[in-house]
Amino acid sequence: MREARGWALQGERALTERAIVHAHNLYAKGPSDADPDWLAFYVPGELAGLESLCRADLGQHGRAAGGAEQAVMLFADGHLRNRALYTADIALHHARKPDPDLDTAAEAAHRTLAYLPEIRSERLLRSLRDIVGTLQPHHRTRAVAEYLDTYRAAVPAA
Repeated sequence: MREARGWALQGERALTERAIVHAHNLYAKGPSDADPDWLAFYVPGELAGLESLCRADLGQHGRAAGGAEQAVMLFADGHLRNRALYTADIALHHARKPDPDLDTAAEAAHRTLAYLPEIRSERLLRSLRDIVGTLQPHHRTRAVAEYLDTYRAAVPAA
């Protein structure tokens, strides 16, 4: 999936698709005794989340949003930081679609803010700033305006 991301960042759609399929096929084979220890972290939620990043890099924001939503669902009982980051991605993907779904983006952005009391990572704060930057041009939309106000209250340095 990391190879797929590299191809996606270069805009190589066919090579990205091929690498995604290959990653899913390898994952479907299951673990082996030869796997490195770090691979234990590579759970289905991570597979879905990394694919969603590839989709976003290719401009497929609708598919990316679906993949990020799947990742959050698959990380249901653990990996709080990953859930927070992929929830932020949901907001970004919905806001970046050719026909943005601003209500859904704002709702996901609010859910992302809810992680702040438990997760204080620079990466999450950066994602929240990205959401603000992406939604700011739509500040006259009610759901977006409400989110921006909530964000400013939750992150005073904003």
